[in-house]
Amino acid sequence: MEKICFKLVLNGKDKVNSNNITMVEVEAQQFSKRIYLPTNVFLKPSQWNKENQEVLPSHPNHELLNRFLQEYLLKLEWKELQMWKNNTPMTIEQLGKYGMYECRNTDLLFTDFCKEYINNSRKRDSTKKNLMTTVKLINIFRADTSFHSLTYEYIMGFENFLTSRNYKVNTIIKHIKHLRSFYNEAINREFIKAGEDAFRKYKMLKGEANYTFLQPEELEKLETLSLKEKNKHMQHTLDAFLFCCYTGLRYSDFCSLRKDNLIIINNNVWLVYKSVKTTVEVRLPLYLLFNGNAISILDKYKDVDSFFKISSNSNIDKELIIIRKLAGINTHISFHTARHTNATLLVYKGVNITTVQKLLGHKKIKTTQHYADILPQGIVNDLERNA
Repeated sequence: MEKICFKLVLNGKDKVNSNNITMVEVEAQQFSKRIYLPTNVFLKPSQWNKENQEVLPSHPNHELLNRFLQEYLLKLEWKELQMWKNNTPMTIEQLGKYGMYECRNTDLLFTDFCKEYINNSRKRDSTKKNLMTTVKLINIFRADTSFHSLTYEYIMGFENFLTSRNYKVNTIIKHIKHLRSFYNEAINREFIKAGEDAFRKYKMLKGEANYTFLQPEELEKLETLSLKEKNKHMQHTLDAFLFCCYTGLRYSDFCSLRKDNLIIINNNVWLVYKSVKTTVEVRLPLYLLFNGNAISILDKYKDVDSFFKISSNSNIDKELIIIRKLAGINTHISFHTARHTNATLLVYKGVNITTVQKLLGHKKIKTTQHYADILPQGIVNDLERNA
């Protein structure tokens, strides 16, 4: 019986997904027969060295993946050697069954798999960073997490671990959802059997609605605030925050804007953009919103593009804490408070809820309806209009 020849190849079956990512496979050849065994290591063609049969250093986890691939090859060769010693040489058909079994029962750590999945995904950098925080927490919770240890009890244990760190309910839900995304990807790649769904019994916690917004009088305090001397550098942050109070923009949408997003229609200024989060196109008549205050802010900046370039979200939120204290505002605010303020005040002013939905770029009216019950004055306004 001829010995089986092994070789690592990328895209041995000429299969590339829509993300231009394909799997490293083990090409096994005996006589004229040839089969390909999956390794469940997915790469871009530019990350693979065909000649040396290894992952290039351009991949952030190249050392780990190369070690895993070599260990997988050694397992196959060791199994073949054992069968030769027992005078029962392995056939390529037997290898196919054994290889698939070994692949599904690999010792690759779950967290290493998660890192590889994140790095090779087409998600935004901010999303990747967010997902990586969950991986770090999984590593702290149980550094040796394997695919077989992902049970219902494991999920409950992870939830209790997050609770013990005094995380809020919404934060716990976020990390559990990330864990479920990793788990589902492992099922898709056959690291976990499809029938072994650990999340089937698990009931997700109910999130807490947290809509922090500014009252009209609080917004006015920020509008009239004069930043002097050592605080003068925070004027840009204050202007950006107020601009989003008038437009309802998210941080990601604000940072993605350019001068080209400002369009003149019938001598009036409109802001037209596509939401980064939902890809919904939003058209805002700036001249009609909050007395055109957003336009007044834009007029302060000769280089409009520079206005849309601000610091990181976390740094902006730190400056907003200082700003609201200087303005004498007790309400805790973040940059996203501007969006909540915009929606709440529009409803307060009596703007139809479906119009508010379009202005915010919400896909579902249910998302917008939360704002209808926040300010009691909104109820009073409705009753007065119908009296």
